[in-house]
Amino acid sequence: MPATMLRMTSTSDTATQAADIAEGLFNLSGGVGAASVSVLAYLAGADRLARREAFRPVYEAIVARIGAPTLLGGSVAGPSVRWCTRERVLLLSGDHTRAELSAHDAGAFEDEEWKVFDRTHPGLFPGESHHFDKLPYIWQLDREGPGTASSWTYNGVIVAGDWDHAVTGLELMLAAWVEQYPVQAPGDWIGFNLWTARDWGRDMIVSYTPGDHGHELAVGIHDRGTEQTQERQAQMRERGWQTLDEHQYWRTDLPETDPDAPRRIAELTIAECRARKATCPDELRAHDISAGDHGDLWLTGLGLPTHPSRGEHF
Repeated sequence: MPATMLRMTSTSDTATQAADIAEGLFNLSGGVGAASVSVLAYLAGADRLARREAFRPVYEAIVARIGAPTLLGGSVAGPSVRWCTRERVLLLSGDHTRAELSAHDAGAFEDEEWKVFDRTHPGLFPGESHHFDKLPYIWQLDREGPGTASSWTYNGVIVAGDWDHAVTGLELMLAAWVEQYPVQAPGDWIGFNLWTARDWGRDMIVSYTPGDHGHELAVGIHDRGTEQTQERQAQMRERGWQTLDEHQYWRTDLPETDPDAPRRIAELTIAECRARKATCPDELRAHDISAGDHGDLWLTGLGLPTHPSRGEHF
């Protein structure tokens, strides 16, 4: 749907107008809005941190006006926050140029999202499109907020077909967390453990901790069972690991201000899995997926198998 553009002035005026629009759409009687409405335009060339801070007062004003969302989350392009009733979904979404609000019939909206997930598959070979950017959301957090969460959700796992796409999926996830997560869940960390089938039981921990200033993005692994000789340490550092503690735990952390940090963490993580004899992304497993130990976090666009995957399991 075409977006209706609003003339924005000061930050406070922008936030107030956004809250007015959200309230109007949320309380709309008899159906949905005719179009999405742009509530924030980012400055040209704004990076993910600049977009995050521009989005923050708009998001806070909307929450203050209509209450906490039903579901938090985001896509490759921008936020994907939902206020849900049985009849309607108010969606706060966007891309790298703007944020927008739209109202949808709940049943039709859920059905269409399921179809998009079901027909979207990452490319199988290097050079093919990864398609993560086509997903309605790549992460979603259910903290049992007010409203009625979607009853019809995609329960599958979208797994990358090759290592390049696995790196891309993880990079895009980390970049989305940096831009979106601190606004929606202030003060909390987010992350997961990663196992490799051919090195089962050894956890690699991938995390983003907004409060750990200068070290926000991190990955670590316990290199137990291997003597930490000078040769071994040189090998690990060559892969990209930075520090080793007395418990044989290697760690690399990078600042969120480094625009390449999500890619560097993703490359190191996947390279370590391959060094430990993984032959394809399907041999990996993300588990203990958590957002501050609060709520259910689903990484639908990670590009790696997850446990548990969404939905009921028997």
